[in-house]
Amino acid sequence: MRYNYCTLFDKGFLNRGLALYNSVLKYHKEPFRHFILCLDDETYGILKKMNLAHVTLVSMKEFENEELLAMKKTRSFREYCWSLSSIFTYYVLEHFPDSEMVTYLDADLFFFASPEKVFADFKAGGDRSILIIPHNLPLSQKKKEDSVGKYNVGMLIFKNNENGRACLIWWKDRCMEWCYEKVEPERFGDQKYLDYFEEKFKGVFVYRHKGADLAGWNIMNYTGKIKKRNGMVLIDGDPLIFFHFSQFKLYYPPSRWLPSGPSNLYGYFMPSVEKELIYRHYTEALYGAMEQIQKIMPAFTDGMIPRPGMYAQIKEIVAPPLRRFLRNKLR
Repeated sequence: MRYNYCTLFDKGFLNRGLALYNSVLKYHKEPFRHFILCLDDETYGILKKMNLAHVTLVSMKEFENEELLAMKKTRSFREYCWSLSSIFTYYVLEHFPDSEMVTYLDADLFFFASPEKVFADFKAGGDRSILIIPHNLPLSQKKKEDSVGKYNVGMLIFKNNENGRACLIWWKDRCMEWCYEKVEPERFGDQKYLDYFEEKFKGVFVYRHKGADLAGWNIMNYTGKIKKRNGMVLIDGDPLIFFHFSQFKLYYPPSRWLPSGPSNLYGYFMPSVEKELIYRHYTEALYGAMEQIQKIMPAFTDGMIPRPGMYAQIKEIVAPPLRRFLRNKLR
């Protein structure tokens, strides 16, 4: 069986999308195809020159039609990208009918182990047609699901059968009608629609593996339970399959003194298992992806944060521990 992935990104996410592809390529033993919708000509041109194995590139010129172009005028770029998650997934299923299933992946995912574990668990139930993954928010933040939804658009699987196609078409049609970055009682972006999959369609499998779609919003569930054994990162005993590095960015060029970027978990200088076992590897992967890109386009720096000047770097080094000291003194 050949697995089919689809991802979309522009030049601002190119380093992340490339890091994702590299992680899939590293761990995938079974044949696969990775369909990438390039949201601008620069992304398409760079990836075309890379000639990546197993990758099928789709340009906006061949993808967008009059209906999409009209919809594009009514939404922000972020909202338009959210809308395209379902639309491009359906596009792949329609244009490549030999696909037994299609798997949507957000560009800021990164695999630490083979994705085949997810597929094995999915196929273990013969009647499963759709896979969704919950946000798994800690109890103190569960109320947030009322706004953003119970499930995350990070990784979704749709089988090319009656149930899978019906669900994907319904999700696509809803996103065509409405997909905005605002909270309404029954919808938020492309994401809250997932809350209705189980009641509307048969064969929906809610995947609750602790190491699937681990992210900044749920990692606190496993404080003290993240370890490394035999070269594998374990989350409360389960292998870490993939992490969702939402909103993570790095300084470029790297700073000699500062940590890699302001999105580091738990503050700049506080050491943590999470930083060492998870974030450090992604940091290396992103810088590695930048090296790949700059072999094609040496001046490319999109998706990175410009490194602060010397004074700003010193300020960032001194300020956090000073603030902690003053807080402790005033207690």
